Amino acid sequence: MNTDSFVSINLNDIIVGEDLPCSVYLYIDFRFITFRGQGDSVDRNAFDRLQFKKVKSLFIQEADRGKFETWITQRVKEDAAVDSTPQPKAFAEAREDAYRKAMDIFQSEHPDKMVKAALSTSKTLVKELMAYPYAIKSLGQLQTYSRGTVDHSVNVSILATYLAMQIGYTHKLILQHVGVGGLLHDIGKTQIPIEETDTAEVIESKMRAHPEVGGQLLDNQTGVPKEVKMIVLQHHEYFDGTGYPHALRGNSIYDLARIVTIANEFDEMVSAGKGTLAERQRNAVRIMDQEKFKKFDPQKLNKCIKILKLGV
Repeated sequence: MNTDSFVSINLNDIIVGEDLPCSVYLYIDFRFITFRGQGDSVDRNAFDRLQFKKVKSLFIQEADRGKFETWITQRVKEDAAVDSTPQPKAFAEAREDAYRKAMDIFQSEHPDKMVKAALSTSKTLVKELMAYPYAIKSLGQLQTYSRGTVDHSVNVSILATYLAMQIGYTHKLILQHVGVGGLLHDIGKTQIPIEETDTAEVIESKMRAHPEVGGQLLDNQTGVPKEVKMIVLQHHEYFDGTGYPHALRGNSIYDLARIVTIANEFDEMVSAGKGTLAERQRNAVRIMDQEKFKKFDPQKLNKCIKILKLGV
């Protein structure tokens, strides 16, 4: 295959969960290897593997450049048509800094050494979100595509803090606990060994350990509030007792963890959906409201659903 016929694309141009318009390749050992074929999709696990290995570029054939650019451009136009309101500059900068700190955590061999910086930047993000609670007019201003765990961590931090504010939590320290817990909730995933041969089912099974692993990692850190540790440990516990790692039920689940659980589940469903960001958001709200409502604190969910519906 002629190497001159390939052009690079940015990994972040991949729309996770959407059918690719052309084949996408990796360059390994001086050869172009098919990563995904036309019509296939890239899920978040696959995206994470590339991102955590610091892969920044993929490749397509030169002949497919126009097709790929049209695919990206169309989605950008669709999302811009829904909401083109610019984010406040300070909030956008704080969000970008949180993204960089989360990336440091998930790409580092020693994520524990990055926690202190993440705590500081998360507090700044919460501060900016509190400063503009009514300036952000839609979820499109709060949530981006969760291509991978890094995007997801930032989204959950922002969404959980915003929901907490809107349902009546006003104390700055409480909101900081929510924001930091959201940013660090998946930190245990950095310690889960994933093999190239692992199937999606195997990866899912292994990942069920990540809340406890994350809690243990943070237990060894000074300066991490116990409230944050509880959020990390319990963000997959469900109100009906079907969650993990301890199948906690009802009010035995820490209050702030219940808010992060709602934000986490919502962003997960948006990430796994199809269509524009707004279409994914609307469908996620519907599923949470009509199909998965038993998993969440009913009082908090009812309030959050109203807020989310207004946002989409």
